[in-house]
Amino acid sequence: MMKILLIQSFMGGAEPPIFPIGLACLKSSLAGHDVRVFDTNISPRPFDELESMLVDFAPDVVGISLRNIDSTNKRTVVFYYDFLGQILDVVKACSGARLIIGGSGFSVFAAEIMQNEPRIDLGVYLEGESTFPTLIDNLDHPEKVPSVYFRKDGQVFFSGAIPQSSLNGFKMPDWKILPLSHYTDRDALGVETKRGCALGCVYCIYGFLNGRQYRLKDPMLVVDEIEHLVKECGARRFMFLDSVFNFPSDHAEEICREIIRRGIDVRWSAWFSEAAISEEFLDVAARAGCDTVMLSPDALSDPVLKALGKNFSRKRVMEAFRALRKSNRFDVSYNFFKNPPGQTLGNFLSIAFFCLKAKWQMGRKVHFEFNSLRIEPHTRLHEIALREGAVAPEKSLLYPEYYINRKTWFIGALFDMLLALKGK
Repeated sequence: MMKILLIQSFMGGAEPPIFPIGLACLKSSLAGHDVRVFDTNISPRPFDELESMLVDFAPDVVGISLRNIDSTNKRTVVFYYDFLGQILDVVKACSGARLIIGGSGFSVFAAEIMQNEPRIDLGVYLEGESTFPTLIDNLDHPEKVPSVYFRKDGQVFFSGAIPQSSLNGFKMPDWKILPLSHYTDRDALGVETKRGCALGCVYCIYGFLNGRQYRLKDPMLVVDEIEHLVKECGARRFMFLDSVFNFPSDHAEEICREIIRRGIDVRWSAWFSEAAISEEFLDVAARAGCDTVMLSPDALSDPVLKALGKNFSRKRVMEAFRALRKSNRFDVSYNFFKNPPGQTLGNFLSIAFFCLKAKWQMGRKVHFEFNSLRIEPHTRLHEIALREGAVAPEKSLLYPEYYINRKTWFIGALFDMLLALKGK
C-alpha cells in the first residue's frame, strides 16, 4: 500500500471552484492505497495548507491534475499554468515523493511541459483511470506502462499510446473525496454521459482529448450516479460535462426518461447542439430537471458556420431559438465569437440584431457571451492560423494565442475597448 496525495491545480481564485471530477475518478480506481485529495481552489491559504499536508501525510506519490492551462475564452484571461510552478516548489521543498502530473491541460501540451519542468518525474497522457493505477504498481519501470511520459538519462520519453477504454468499465467517481459544500457555483458538479465528439468544430480540442467517436456510457449507469449524487451526497443540481449533451439525441433522451422514471428531484444544465433540439426533446429534458440550456452556435451566417465546422445552418439556429422561446422553461445562454474565420461586418451586425431581438422576446431568460478564439494545438483552427500566417510554425501555443480575422480585426478591437470602458 502506498500513500498518495492527489492535488487539483490552482486556478488563481478568480472563479468559483469546480469539483475535481478527474481526481474523484482516480480515487475510485486506487483501491488498496491510502489516498488523500487536496483542492487548492477551496483553501484560503492553498500553498501553506499544501505544505502542512505534505509534512503531516508524508506521501510516497504526489499526483497533480492540471485541468486547464488558462481561462481560454473568458473576458479576463487567467494563465493557470503559472501557478503550477508554485505547487512544484512546495512539493519539492517538503517531500521526496514521486511527482506525477496528468489532466487535460497537461495532455494537450504533454511533451512541452515535461521539457519545461524537469521537477516532474512522470506524466500520465490522456485518460488516467487505467494508466495511473498501473503506473503506481510500476514506478521503477514506467516504460512498461503505456501512455506515460518518463525520464531516462536526462531525456524525456513516451511509452506509447493505448486504445481508449469503454466508460462502462470504470467505477463511479468518489463523490465524497471532498465536502460538496465547498462547491456552490450552479455548474460546479459535473456528470459525464460519454466521451469523444464526432462533430467537426475547427477550434475544439475534445476530439483530440477524448477521441472522434462517441463512447457512450450506459444510461442506467449515468442515472445511478445522478441518484447517488442526489440521495447519498445531498446534491441539488449538477451539469452534464459532455461537450454536447443532446447528441446523439436518443442516448440523451433515454437518460432523461430514466431520471423521470426514478422520480429524482434535481436541476441540471448542459451544452446543447441546435442540430438536435426539438420541442419534444425539450419537454422531456425539462421534466427530467433541466433548467438551463447552453448553446454555442458561435456565428449566424451560413458561410461562417461552415468555416467553423458546424453541422447546422442559420435556419436551424433560428428554429431552435423559437422552440426554446415557445417552451419558456429554460434559461438560455448563447456563445458567439467576436471575429471568427469568414466573419464580415454584416455577419456581425446580424448577430447583434439577433441578440437585441431575443432579449426583447425572452428578457432575463436569455444571456449572451462574446469570446475570442484561442488557438489550440491538434485543431483545424491551428492549421487555418498557420495557413493565414496568424501564428508561426515554431510558436508555442502553451502561452495563449488568439485567432484574429484580419479583414474584420476592428470588431474585436471595438469589443475590447467597450469592455475596458465598462471596467472603469
